[in-house]
Amino acid sequence: MSGPRVPRNSYAIYRAVDRIFEGIHSPPQGDYHEVVRYMNEELPRFEQADRSYLILGSYRGAYGRRLRAFANCLNMPTNAESIVLGDTIDLDTAVIPEFDVKLNLLGEAADYIAGVYEKEDGGESPELGVVRALFVNKTVVFPRDYTGLTRDSLETREDVIQAALAVYYAAVDHTESEQRVAEKKKAELASLLRTAQEEGVDITERELTDRIKERQSDIDEPPAEYSWVHLSFFKRFEAMDQCYPWTTMDELRDCADEMPGPERPQWETEFNVGLFRDE
Repeated sequence: MSGPRVPRNSYAIYRAVDRIFEGIHSPPQGDYHEVVRYMNEELPRFEQADRSYLILGSYRGAYGRRLRAFANCLNMPTNAESIVLGDTIDLDTAVIPEFDVKLNLLGEAADYIAGVYEKEDGGESPELGVVRALFVNKTVVFPRDYTGLTRDSLETREDVIQAALAVYYAAVDHTESEQRVAEKKKAELASLLRTAQEEGVDITERELTDRIKERQSDIDEPPAEYSWVHLSFFKRFEAMDQCYPWTTMDELRDCADEMPGPERPQWETEFNVGLFRDE
């Protein structure tokens, strides 16, 4: 077993280790070695980058695929490195929770933390609580379908889009014909659009229809729902200008530009694939 290295940001890492073993007077020797192993395996990736990101969220299924697509966008600059917490090595500890080791060490080592949220269940809530308490100033959150804590009117285009998605994905009465259901939803959307326009929101029927179709072909799911605790955390980050809602994958990829750090590579915006095509 290799001994502990002295990381580049050693003071921050020592703070993390102190928290990991806090209150445990005689930790098992195996737990100590597991913490050292994790440091030696995972932290060098951050130390070799000019800008590093820890990515939090849901790590399985479609949620995980979207989370990793977002991480790949952050990795575009060659001098940037992002690590998805759920993709790091497993630990075999006897007493120390694996979660404590990973989140404390990576959270301290990363320059910035990005949380991508799409639902209220699972481990996202404990992670969100930890980063709010320990790393709030370097954390940016990206909640899907979030429009605010107590929004009860149509004030923005985002409000209208979320309301339209709620209408489109609302539960249906299966005793009614498909045609009847479609007609009712069309009427509700038309009423929603009229109300929004009366409130001064600049959005057209075509724009609203296009957004619904885009959502249907991209993430064919009802609007995300969050607990009051989640919404309170999002509201806090929103007040700090560190919260960026999204509804489709294109929007989530664009949100990567909101993270501090090196600029995206020049070729990404200037590359002309036509130059390499046969005439």
